[in-house]
Amino acid sequence: MREKKAKPKRDASRKPKKREPDRSAEVMDLKSAAAFLKVSKPTFYRWLAQGKIKGFKAGQQWRFYRSDLEKFLRMEDPSAIHVDDDALRKAVQASRKARGLPPVKWVPLEEMAPEESAVIRAVNTIITDALEAHASDIHMDNNHDEMLVRYRIDGVLHEAMRLPREAGPPLVSRLKLMGDMDISERRLPQNGRIGIKHKNLDFDVRVTTVPSIFGESAICRILDQSSILIGLDKLGFSRAMQQAFERTLSQPTGMIVVTGPAGSGRTTTLYSALNLLNSPELKIVTIEDPVEYRLRDTMQVHVNRKAGLTMALALRTFIRCDPDIILVGGLRDVETAENCLQAAITGHLVLTAMLPTDAPSVITRLIDMGLEPFLVSASLTAVLAQRLVRMACPHCKAKDRPSPDLLKRLHTQTGLDLSKADFQRGKGCRECRHSGYRGRTAIFELLEVDERIRELIATG
Repeated sequence: MREKKAKPKRDASRKPKKREPDRSAEVMDLKSAAAFLKVSKPTFYRWLAQGKIKGFKAGQQWRFYRSDLEKFLRMEDPSAIHVDDDALRKAVQASRKARGLPPVKWVPLEEMAPEESAVIRAVNTIITDALEAHASDIHMDNNHDEMLVRYRIDGVLHEAMRLPREAGPPLVSRLKLMGDMDISERRLPQNGRIGIKHKNLDFDVRVTTVPSIFGESAICRILDQSSILIGLDKLGFSRAMQQAFERTLSQPTGMIVVTGPAGSGRTTTLYSALNLLNSPELKIVTIEDPVEYRLRDTMQVHVNRKAGLTMALALRTFIRCDPDIILVGGLRDVETAENCLQAAITGHLVLTAMLPTDAPSVITRLIDMGLEPFLVSASLTAVLAQRLVRMACPHCKAKDRPSPDLLKRLHTQTGLDLSKADFQRGKGCRECRHSGYRGRTAIFELLEVDERIRELIATG
């Protein structure tokens, strides 16, 4: 048998050396870690369960190393935190100066935590500048050598700034992080939502990222949650048309369609109508894709196709929820449209949106979708078509005289004699970014479905 070698005895007088604490390995609790990443606790818990964030248990509590959280932010992309703040700010101001734009107000350092990087400051600056400019959308597109940032103001895109190429990926990653999206997924489009408070107003920013040949592009749609509270009288209705539209809204049953191209303000009109009708005596339910505005005392449902929750399924369920008013975000298929008509016939007021450019075309579109004409005639109450038009800037507008050719063309199209009418045009100033326009108003066309029109629809 082999003899076992005796293990050398440890010298009891010799104490083990204590490890010097690593100051870079700062330990955070869960609340501090979530605040460091600027996400909610449920989002942080989900990332932890998915294994995206590393942590360890100290008793019953989770603890996290700061270095691991910074690595999560980088996601193997060092440029995500190593973008020079001063160089980025100078590049932005230089690009705006070269195009005759005023300097952008950079978020000052004293308003930010010391650990916040240049990327966070840049994203906050872009969103704040867009809100100050009353933009409805922010477009961030990558070129081979730079990132172009544009704002859609009053329906028209305006160049805001150009950023260095290396700042593009971390800016998009930051938006994805704020929007509760998967920052490691760069091959597929994603959608998210960011809640922002600016000047005591609540805004929702809907973020969409799309992979392109030069990297991911980001499109942010800005929704002012207070816009649904302005009332129908502020949308641009004439007094007679507003009274007629409110008369159709007062009916307990039927279907009202608001139509117009994308970006024509249909959702704002629908929610302004809902806000007018909203009361404790009425049960209001909505199904949208996605829910854009939040209205108190209503049941709002978001479409979730992955889980099988479609508009058609939600409508069938709503009928069993004893609703008085149903809002459907849009009629995109035959089943949804048929369910809306059935709900309108069975004693509910249904509000919905479509895309035809004028009111009579809605009736044609419903029949072309395969719906029975008698069903359309029995349920349709009114169709409101609308457009948004820009207004002359109140700070620089002045009297103007159109050309004789334009006046002649307007007379041919409208039959109105505009030779003695007063016209105004904006000259362009800093308030309107030298465009001559500031703000938009809506123009409407209202078709009330009376007995004569019902007979025409039913007979084809």
